[in-house]
Amino acid sequence: MAKRNNSIQFKGLLNTEVMEITEEDKNGIATYDLLDELKFYDGKHISISIKEDLPVQPKE
Repeated sequence: MAKRNNSIQFKGLLNTEVMEITEEDKNGIATYDLLDELKFYDGKHISISIKEDLPVQPKE
């Protein structure tokens, strides 16, 4: 059976106080309303993944 994959991806600073994600790239800074984006998926079966990149210290 064919299926459609509908997804959205952000990479930036999460502020749960105001439910916003702020992204910065070569074009400047953009802020997105995370709650508004999540409302699109309200009532649907979804999966959520959160990833954080942390530096690894090299061996001395």
